Amino acid sequence: MIVTFYNPLNMCFGGGGERWLFEISRRLSQKGYEVNIISLKYPPNTNRPNFRANNDFHYFELPYVKLPRGNPIPSPSSIRDILKKFNDSDVVYFYVSPPNEIILKIFKSGLRSPIIGGFHSFMWHRITLQRLYSYFMKYSLKVFNAFHVLNSYLFDLLQTWDYNNIYFIPNGVDTSIFKPITFHEGSTSERFEVLFVSRFVKEKGIDVLINVIKWINEKYTNIKNKIMFKIAGKGTLKTMIERLTSKYNNVIYLGFLDANALVREYSRSHTLVITSYIENMPLTLLEASACGLPAIASAVPGILDVVKTLGYGALVKVGSYKDFARAILRFYQFFIRNPDAYLRIRRIIRERTVRNYDWGLIVNKFEKMLKDLNAH
Repeated sequence: MIVTFYNPLNMCFGGGGERWLFEISRRLSQKGYEVNIISLKYPPNTNRPNFRANNDFHYFELPYVKLPRGNPIPSPSSIRDILKKFNDSDVVYFYVSPPNEIILKIFKSGLRSPIIGGFHSFMWHRITLQRLYSYFMKYSLKVFNAFHVLNSYLFDLLQTWDYNNIYFIPNGVDTSIFKPITFHEGSTSERFEVLFVSRFVKEKGIDVLINVIKWINEKYTNIKNKIMFKIAGKGTLKTMIERLTSKYNNVIYLGFLDANALVREYSRSHTLVITSYIENMPLTLLEASACGLPAIASAVPGILDVVKTLGYGALVKVGSYKDFARAILRFYQFFIRNPDAYLRIRRIIRERTVRNYDWGLIVNKFEKMLKDLNAH
């Protein structure tokens, strides 16, 4: 079977959608599928990796047009190449990325292959302009033969829009890589270690994280030296993180970590904090959970599904730095008072992550969706 994926952002963008795309393409290729990935040359980056040399799938980058709002769209010169690739495929997987679905709708009459609309972001309903765009989206989604969503919120939303043939398949995690090095009382440090791993951009709640650290350090001076904040990642707001590390001696910037380093940090830390304003289903949460690390996270779609499935973790009101701080202090007190129960929880989180989110399980569900579409 030939499967073609379309994502307007190129693979070097490095977000969760691109990481998911790389992993699902690699795994489908290993199962015998012929996989194409079509993206646009956006964002421009002369140092992007050469995915064309990857033996697992075929990767194409095409010219783009960047509009004042929304995602880039293919340049007029790219449309013909994209349509040809689509029609040479048995199934097409198309990232729903405004306004690309409208472009697809315009050329619907020239398409022969079944098309799945994949939702890897739903920021379009969060602000006024994008909420207004949803009226156009409801119409343009008719171009798709099926839908793939990562969380129950989007599943329910599409149903309220009278769409069906919706596949709820969450993100996956490689539990053979992301696994606890050891379950122990914590790190070699005597302090309770709070880990934050993310891109340093506004929607990830960097401002909330900063206020959490300030509030704990300035309000709870008696225990601030017993709690260490470790921050990993990179992004445009990196200077804000660096100012924190210079101000407080219990804040450490770890830089950008590869998978092996992440496993070590997930294993040695005591809790993961996710302060995002919006998420679909963050891979960081699944990676940490596969290592048995409990999370304190914003109560947003995707995160809600994972925490409820695992049965442990704290869901916090979006943007409330005081609620995040209080949850961290509760986790700290729980760990100090009952370390054995804490370790039992870590083991349960690991076991339930393997049972529900291992990539082997997720790929099988995704493969069934492809076969369903190809059969019709």
